[in-house]
Amino acid sequence: MMAMSSCAALEGIPGGEDLSVGTSFSALPNIGASLALGQVYDRSPERTWAFELEGTHQPWDDEDLSDDGNPAAGDITQIQMGVKRSSDPMDWRHWTQRYGVAWFRARGEPNIVQEPGDYEALYAGFGFETHLTESITMGPELSLMLALREKSSSFDFVPQFNWHITWGF
Repeated sequence: MMAMSSCAALEGIPGGEDLSVGTSFSALPNIGASLALGQVYDRSPERTWAFELEGTHQPWDDEDLSDDGNPAAGDITQIQMGVKRSSDPMDWRHWTQRYGVAWFRARGEPNIVQEPGDYEALYAGFGFETHLTESITMGPELSLMLALREKSSSFDFVPQFNWHITWGF
């Protein structure tokens, strides 16, 4: 009986795509891109919850686009793990919320946090998605991280903007 219920759990949750892969344009503190994987774990007509794992790399600074005399910031590499909630997921346009934990490494003279090093963070993001097809969604999101630099006791608030494209299957 245990083996049968384990196999049923691996088949996924009926009613839609259970796995997703995505990419996004990412801005703030620098400019870059991300890749994400997701797994739906709860679904109803009113909302869908999914676990997500996302990696982001932001190698470009605003100094790369316009030179205002300030030193260029270093790269930022980030990993996020958390949950995504989609409100009214069967509609062509729906609200999303993301919550979780993150780690990032800021190099050089970083924007916003000002100090290079490793940071742990909590994040919350709010956005919306539009279905381009039955399986592909796209939309913006604005997040805020509460970040703590390793061996420090002061927090930094770090905003981040992402424009997601997600494929569910």
